[in-house]
Amino acid sequence: MFTALQLSQLAAAAWSGPAAAHFATVSHYQAPDGYARTQYSVSYHVGTVCHLAQASCPFEAVAAAVRTFAAVQPHPSLTAALVVVHAARALRKAAAAFSGAPLPRPGFAARARRRRPVVSGLRRA
Repeated sequence: MFTALQLSQLAAAAWSGPAAAHFATVSHYQAPDGYARTQYSVSYHVGTVCHLAQASCPFEAVAAAVRTFAAVQPHPSLTAALVVVHAARALRKAAAAFSGAPLPRPGFAARARRRRPVVSGLRRA
């Protein structure tokens, strides 16, 4: 279960398009008889248009909001394609992080810094 802050951070990380603002909400419903439901809503506001999606999964809500933006773009649209690809990559990374997958290997710069020679306890610049 995501908090509203986590959903907002996921929505911000998944978006790369021209949005003035985004809103992310989490709604919980608990009935007296024990029935419970959680609803995630994400909306991106581009100009005067709101691209809104709701789902029972936070990843589905973000992906659906991105798809609603891409659906209204004129075809062919490079912006729509880039937004969808970026969102898919961000959602994939977030899902891997939440599932406990191992972190990706560090890049070349991190390996190079780790292998610098050490002289009398100080690193050379």
